Amino acid sequence: MNAAALKDLSDTLRSHGVDKPVVVVDLDLLDANCVVANRVADAGLARRLVAKSLPCLPLLDFIRERISTSGLMTFSEPMLQALLTAEPDTDHLIGKPLPVSTAARLLTTNHDAARRVQWLIDTPVRLGEYLALASDRQMSLRLSLELDIGLHRGGLNSQNVAELAQQTMAHPYGQLAGVMGYEAHLVKLPGILRNRAVRASADAFNAAVAALPRDEDGLCLNTGGSLTFQSYLAEGAANEVAFGSVLVKPGDFDHATTQAFEPAAFIATPVLKVMPGNALPGLELLPRQKTDIAIFGGLFLAQPVFPAGFGYSEVFGRSSNQEVWTGPRSADVSPGDIALLRPDQSEAVLNQFGTMLAVRGGQVVSEWPCLPN
Repeated sequence: MNAAALKDLSDTLRSHGVDKPVVVVDLDLLDANCVVANRVADAGLARRLVAKSLPCLPLLDFIRERISTSGLMTFSEPMLQALLTAEPDTDHLIGKPLPVSTAARLLTTNHDAARRVQWLIDTPVRLGEYLALASDRQMSLRLSLELDIGLHRGGLNSQNVAELAQQTMAHPYGQLAGVMGYEAHLVKLPGILRNRAVRASADAFNAAVAALPRDEDGLCLNTGGSLTFQSYLAEGAANEVAFGSVLVKPGDFDHATTQAFEPAAFIATPVLKVMPGNALPGLELLPRQKTDIAIFGGLFLAQPVFPAGFGYSEVFGRSSNQEVWTGPRSADVSPGDIALLRPDQSEAVLNQFGTMLAVRGGQVVSEWPCLPN
């Protein structure tokens, strides 16, 4: 958004009566981002939305009306519980290995979780725990193998895949559902390291897929993320890519691969105080050609973007109560105006206030409940 658009959004939110911090999603910008995602993602690959990055069911529904998806990637018990309850058929690929006790609770409270969830397995020990749970419940569990394809945050090397796949399939209640390989490191490495890492990552994923049983059809072969999903083709080993954050584009997702996307989510909070020429504590005799403002709340994982020219105060430091921003003396800002911040990330940020305002055409059109973390 340019400065004029940010001012318009701020005015819209003040007119709406915003009087405490809230997350705002611009549906016009989100619409445009969905169009871009459909254009840059290979049409031959399935798309899976990352729920933790879009933690609001109406938000997910809005996107799924525009982007055909194979399911969700889900990361926590509370969010998975809420989504299993709300939706009868959505397929969930767990995005990180959950303790087997978590799986046991979810299987107890959701009779069809075994049918709808791909539990992620990262080690032989965890595989043993999940197969023991399946035996105890006499319930077939869908198990997907987490691959280490260069990020080195855990997972299986390709040479271990065949053994664990066979062990899963040989168990009377084990069902091999697929593999998942995440490679967030690729776009963050410099030059020559990146080129080598891209090749190594592709080789590792290809080797893992090649080690899977050939007679297993319909496996989920998932990879990618918001910064990389555009780079995969249906001719490769993967049949599905995951993304989420890029659709609202928080600051951490500014990258050459996402230039066509626009920031679509903001934190909005009232300006409580405006202090032109505010004196520095202990240096009251020194004139100061700055304006300080105090906002409602603070210490948000986000960067100020409106009013124009304001940023975090180096004098007052960060605060979760009345955070002080410093800007130009000539700033046109008043108490009750709505300050805006651009989130650094979307996960654990977009749902931090419990609700989300949806804006379209310069009007607040809905208030959406968020999902738990």
